[in-house]
Amino acid sequence: MKVASRLSVSFIPGAVITFLMLVLMFSLIVSSNTELIKSETRKIGDIFQPPRQVVENIKESKPEKPEDPATPPPQQVAVNETFEVPDNAISMAAPKLDAGLNVGLDGFVSDSDYIPVYVPQPMYPRRAQSRGVGGYAVVEVTITTTGAVRDPKMVEEHPTGYGFGAAAVKAAEKLKYNPRVVSGVPQEVPGVLYKFSFVIE
Repeated sequence: MKVASRLSVSFIPGAVITFLMLVLMFSLIVSSNTELIKSETRKIGDIFQPPRQVVENIKESKPEKPEDPATPPPQQVAVNETFEVPDNAISMAAPKLDAGLNVGLDGFVSDSDYIPVYVPQPMYPRRAQSRGVGGYAVVEVTITTTGAVRDPKMVEEHPTGYGFGAAAVKAAEKLKYNPRVVSGVPQEVPGVLYKFSFVIE
């Protein structure tokens, strides 16, 4: 009996409070601003673009033609100038032999037309090399129809007794010349001289 009376006592205030809350919520809804709800909605139109073809409009640019010069450039005139060579200039001469020898091949011929196309390197005589003696030897040869050399013989050597003549004769056997041609026929040329120089640096 006591429990039922307690439930009835607590139910009545709960119902009253719930009713009052409903009334309050309804009044808030009714009193709110209804202008936004009644305002007309704006419709955004659909965006439609028809298909288009893009065409490039590029103008080709041509280079401008250069203007002709008013006066032609002056012609260059070759000037022959001589320069003094300084004492410390680098020599561009042929390289020296490993043994410190310089065997010169000075052409010495009786006719300027007979210049050899190939000159062998003569052997420096050992006796002259060991004593530090230099010299030269002149040989006489006969140029054959093929440009080879025949019958080399020594004409002069200086100084004598050191083997310069023998070394020059042996080297002269390998000399090569352009043959002399007369009316299309090659000719032998006797008595052609050539000088070999032997110098120790």
